[in-house]
Amino acid sequence: MLAEARAAPTHLIVKRFVGMAPPPPPGAGADWGPTPAAALLVRRAEGWMVATAAGWRRADQEAATELERIIADPGFWSEPAYTPPCPDFGASLLLLKVPGRSETVRNSMCMSSTSRMVEAALRA
Repeated sequence: MLAEARAAPTHLIVKRFVGMAPPPPPGAGADWGPTPAAALLVRRAEGWMVATAAGWRRADQEAATELERIIADPGFWSEPAYTPPCPDFGASLLLLKVPGRSETVRNSMCMSSTSRMVEAALRA
């Protein structure tokens, strides 16, 4: 799947290091688990697709809309490749390729457009 994703004109690979896993939210069921730590996505004609153990599936629409919004935001593209740390944040890493732009690698250790993109990809 990785080779297929890297060959796609638009692809996104993310990893989130949270440090200590968060506790379950109030009222969470016994099957609750923290957000996955990594995701592999491609954008096809039908929209964003997420890699799973069983193959590709459509991304959550809300998360896909957030990805599109961030990619369209000029502020994202002017953000530095490294966002310095803030307390108890961890790290958000991404590799993004979209047509017309160089492949982008980012490391965000505090809130930023990069960290919001990583969170949206993980929710997808």
